[in-house]
Amino acid sequence: MSTNNEKGRGIAIGIGVYLVVKFVLNTILGGFGITDMLIAAVIFLFMVLGLRYTNFAAAAVLAVIALIHLPDNISNIGSNWIYLIEGIVDIGCAVLLCVQSDVKEHFTNEWNEIGK
Repeated sequence: MSTNNEKGRGIAIGIGVYLVVKFVLNTILGGFGITDMLIAAVIFLFMVLGLRYTNFAAAAVLAVIALIHLPDNISNIGSNWIYLIEGIVDIGCAVLLCVQSDVKEHFTNEWNEIGK
């Protein structure tokens, strides 16, 4: 699949790699979760393909997950500081996916171009 912006593709793939590393870290710290694995895999695929509007879907998933876990991470900050940092990075990635112009330009591939 082609890209319309190499810099944006690099940032998007970097976010995808972060999610895979995050999944591995969370697996080591808290145990394997099939849902976490599927979310990381699907978002990584979105990052690589750059299909139109998938950046907004990925950003929404990242933000919702971070916000759901925020109260627990703040209330147990002594033992959950790594998860709090992870949530802050997730929100940062979500913002990048929505507002950074190079990233937004990467996500302009049409859905009917898959496999071409």
